[in-house]
Amino acid sequence: MQSCRTQPDTSEERLIQLVASVEKNSTHPIAKAIVDYAGQRGITLMPATEVKEIAGHGLETMLNGERVLVGNTRLLSRHQVDYPQELSDITDTVVVCAVGTKCVGCLLLSDTLKEDAAKAIEDLKALNINNIQILSGDKQAIVTNFAGRLGVAQAYGDLLPEGKVEHLEELRRDAANQIAFVGDGINDAPVLALSHVGIAMGGLGSGAAIETADVVIQTDQPSKVATAIRAGRQTRRIIWQNISLAFGIKMLVLVLGAGGLATLWEAVFADVGVALIAIVNAIRLQKLIK
Repeated sequence: MQSCRTQPDTSEERLIQLVASVEKNSTHPIAKAIVDYAGQRGITLMPATEVKEIAGHGLETMLNGERVLVGNTRLLSRHQVDYPQELSDITDTVVVCAVGTKCVGCLLLSDTLKEDAAKAIEDLKALNINNIQILSGDKQAIVTNFAGRLGVAQAYGDLLPEGKVEHLEELRRDAANQIAFVGDGINDAPVLALSHVGIAMGGLGSGAAIETADVVIQTDQPSKVATAIRAGRQTRRIIWQNISLAFGIKMLVLVLGAGGLATLWEAVFADVGVALIAIVNAIRLQKLIK
């Protein structure tokens, strides 16, 4: 993590204190990383009031009676705060900070892939899920770089929440598309609701994303998405096996009983015995989805 200051009277420690004091009110992974970094440096955070999160932009708060903006350059443009234009050309993630009407500096963060991100994509492709796309509010250069490293052909960056919604609506126009969306931020909540299956990351995910999602991955491991899909497919397969078994045996015993060939014991087996077999068959899921 690096800092750049546009106001000479703002020290690096002061800049980190301002940004972290605001970001502690956010559940975004970048915000948590900044707060953790401030803690490692022993920087005391200030209490923020009147916190307002602007989707796709950042946070607006009050610190010691002053309005403080922390987010991307779109946030500063929204509030008509001037900033060095070269910040827009930086390929790394940029978190800018403005106090009042002045941009006081920014933090530069190098994005990294999750350890199992590549495995997650490989596992999905192994399940014959090949139309994988990345929708992100990060800069297109960052998104394109990660997509290339992951082997994802379609990657869209610089998207606001409404941009993600428009993209998903376009995909939904094709009735053949069954869409699952994986997200963790408040910006992803509308898309999670719009997709056929919304999947949220539980550990780092925002409350809005978790409440909106249909599935929550508790470990924040993208590779668990493929595990969930395998579990769903195996569960459906076993359900049909159990239904077929139960109806088949009951019909057989019913026919034998009508012909006088089935006794009470066969009837007991058709009821209790089939139920036990179904339970044992369902227990196999514990091994099948690993």
